[in-house]
Amino acid sequence: MSDLTCPKCQSPMRSYERNGVTLDQCTGCRGLFLDRGELERLVDAEGSFYQQAAERERPREPERQRESGYREPTLKDFFSSTGSHGHHGGGHHKKKRKSFLEEMFD
Repeated sequence: MSDLTCPKCQSPMRSYERNGVTLDQCTGCRGLFLDRGELERLVDAEGSFYQQAAERERPREPERQRESGYREPTLKDFFSSTGSHGHHGGGHHKKKRKSFLEEMFD
């Protein structure tokens, strides 16, 4: 491994690989530096990330009812019929999904 020096602050740099992309990060100013071609790889990896996320979030087909027309009740059916979830005000909030770059640099 070669010793890299930050062109901005002259501090040592650390190299690491995430999702097939090699990044060089300064230990002093925390600047990120990419080798030739790495930006294109990063853009391609981001496209794949969002395409996979969209495929995971596609709505599933509704449950088909059995021939008798009976469908097993779900918890959602139960809570909507009782009118309360035991919470006071406000709805359920999903945790915000991290962006591709947030996940990459975590």
